[in-house]
Amino acid sequence: MIDMKNCIIEPGEILIGTDADSQIQGPYRVLSIKERVNQVVMIPIPIGPRKMNPKRQASYYALGFKSFDLKNILFLLETKKLKKTTIELPGHWCLSDADLRKLSPPTNSPYLSPEDRIKSPLELKRNFKFELIKPLLPNESLSGVLHPPNFIHLDSLVRARAREVNVSPGQVFDALHRYYAFGCIRNSLLPNTTVKSGAPGVRRLAKNGIKLGRKNAAAKAGNQDLKGIILTANDIQNIEDGYLMFVKPGTSIKQAFLSFSSTFYCNSHTLKHGYLTPNLLEAHLRPTEIEFKHHGPLGKNSSAAARRLMGEGEWAKNYRPLIGTARDGISAIGQVGSLDASPVDVNLVSCLDPLQPIGVGRGLFVRDAWLGIYFGWQIGLDNLRTDDAKLAILRAATDKTEILSRYNLDLPAEDFPSLFFTKYLSDNGELRSCNGIESIVDQLTSRIEFIESGRADRNSSSESGHHSRHRSFDHHLPGTTKGRQSKRGEPLAITKALLSRYEYIRLLLLWIHWSNTKQELPLHMIPSEMRREYAINKKPLPMTRIGIYRWAKINGYVAGKPVDPNYLRAHLLPRFTASVQRNGLILHRPNTGNVVELLHGARFNNEYLATSGIIRDAISRGKKHIEVSADPDDLSHIFFADSSGIHIIPNIKDDALLILEGSIPDLCAINNADKINHVEHASSKDQDNVDQQAYRKEAEVDAKNRKIAAEKIQGKQKMQRTKVTNVKTARAAEKRSALDEEILRLSGDGKFIKKESPQETSLFQLESTASETLPKKRNLADLMKSRLTSFNNERKF
Repeated sequence: MIDMKNCIIEPGEILIGTDADSQIQGPYRVLSIKERVNQVVMIPIPIGPRKMNPKRQASYYALGFKSFDLKNILFLLETKKLKKTTIELPGHWCLSDADLRKLSPPTNSPYLSPEDRIKSPLELKRNFKFELIKPLLPNESLSGVLHPPNFIHLDSLVRARAREVNVSPGQVFDALHRYYAFGCIRNSLLPNTTVKSGAPGVRRLAKNGIKLGRKNAAAKAGNQDLKGIILTANDIQNIEDGYLMFVKPGTSIKQAFLSFSSTFYCNSHTLKHGYLTPNLLEAHLRPTEIEFKHHGPLGKNSSAAARRLMGEGEWAKNYRPLIGTARDGISAIGQVGSLDASPVDVNLVSCLDPLQPIGVGRGLFVRDAWLGIYFGWQIGLDNLRTDDAKLAILRAATDKTEILSRYNLDLPAEDFPSLFFTKYLSDNGELRSCNGIESIVDQLTSRIEFIESGRADRNSSSESGHHSRHRSFDHHLPGTTKGRQSKRGEPLAITKALLSRYEYIRLLLLWIHWSNTKQELPLHMIPSEMRREYAINKKPLPMTRIGIYRWAKINGYVAGKPVDPNYLRAHLLPRFTASVQRNGLILHRPNTGNVVELLHGARFNNEYLATSGIIRDAISRGKKHIEVSADPDDLSHIFFADSSGIHIIPNIKDDALLILEGSIPDLCAINNADKINHVEHASSKDQDNVDQQAYRKEAEVDAKNRKIAAEKIQGKQKMQRTKVTNVKTARAAEKRSALDEEILRLSGDGKFIKKESPQETSLFQLESTASETLPKKRNLADLMKSRLTSFNNERKF
């Protein structure tokens, strides 16, 4: 009997054979699992290039889809014939489009379309391959379920697509297999080499009052007043906007040019024959039709003209396409994720000082829009930013085992499912930025639908989740605000704060586990197909969210995208600046502008920093700052990405409690406490330093006076002698004098008389010691006998 619990495979995981005679040789990626028909679809992953010809580029061609018996694969896993593994992706796959353009600048070729002229040649090659296979990929908007194309009829589909686009079938096969073999990563279609080519596509503008291009007839004849307008950046922008506004189907270029001139280069209007007509500027004061034809098609943003005319705020509020509701068109789990933030309504305290409140935090949660199951979260203290939203999405898409271990929770990681959604619903807050759109849409090929202001019903999954969480969890904790201000006579909620941020998140994870696995749902939220299946099999119906999720996964109603975790971390983890020092990296405090404030509470180092030359460059070339990625809630390690991949750099500080419970906001709080402490104790510190300075000066003056007095008494011939032999003799005498004083102190008579040197006696003549006589000196053996006798007398029998 196969233990299914210990042999669970999911789409996106990679399997590899352990024996030479294993059925699977090399790594295979799991694409689809259908337990009902006992089938699993996998695709082999190329482990390296194949040299077909020394003069040609190496081939990374991935073989096609293969179907296996599911029970046989599970048996091989149980018998250790197969194991799960991971692969290391090429470093340049983690680069963004902006980084690709730096690596290989756009060529700005006139033979390209306007939107392609600003793209890197690497992007163009990647996008070309993606367009080849795009019709073959499943359309999540229709079925909501992502799975590989039907591999039985794949050959005919590919060949038909190749004939449609007039390319060889091998190109389509190569792109399709490669895309799925590397986990649906769009950058897997990049060329294997990233050699720089082309030049930056910078548009030329006239300089020094010299018009670009060929002179017109008037200028050649010597009439420079009619040479024409020298186009500025604003003129070019007007031409691009006018071209997009007036060049429509059925409108000639000539008529579009006249409409453009009357809109942008008109100084007044005149009533002629009962009609209001625009008065154009002189021809030499506005662009020509040829310039309109040349610069017009170069416009890169089709909505730039409308946005400029109506204003950014009006366009974003009333004209941006925001269609659909929270559950419209959703037929599977993972198809649409709901993302929203709200206060946690609980005052927290510092993890370093339980008496110091830090205020109310803000929580950001990722839920499935159809089922409402929790996938990701992020708890911050200040206003949440795009990095916080990306961090919540990252936690929703990656395994939770490490997080549960960090918070000392013995809960099964299977109760916290991981999923990267094909579309996210968000308000106009955290993800409404270039950073969020570029990471989620451009790099990870997902989608974002922004909910317009005042329409919380279109993101009802998150809004209802906030209400239920406050009612059943937050408002029962000490220090809660109840979601309102304190009433008259009621103590302030911040005075009752007890929980630290670490403790709150730990309780929150327990509540999320209850919500996902134990909270029973009403029957109308359970799919009818699921209820009928359990009724036929006479099994108890699981009425929890996790029960519905597991049933949906078995029956193919989970539409998650299999994306490599390291690829997700490269694009979703927040970025921080770090200073490079000889003993490691120290993070900078975020959001400080050009001011460098080091967070000394954490130091990160490993062998790669030395072998890669990062520390050497910081010392020799002055490259003291680098950019790293880190989870603000996890101080155990950070991530550093370069052309060779992503590297994990651990924290080498010895403060185990801070590493376990602390976060980057806690490091910032330590810096704040140091600043306050410096101000509050400035007086005492300065006084202590002045005291130490006075002690040194007084002792120095006394020593100088004694030296001067000794020189006067003994004469110049007895001046201070600094030869080595004299110094050694004086040191031996000093040691003998100290030993004699110890013997006198431990002598039987109980008196201690300091033996003074002849110089001291002649200088000071102390009356208290002049009248006393010195006892007889005893040797070391007598001293030891005296101590033994004293010890025997003091023994208690």
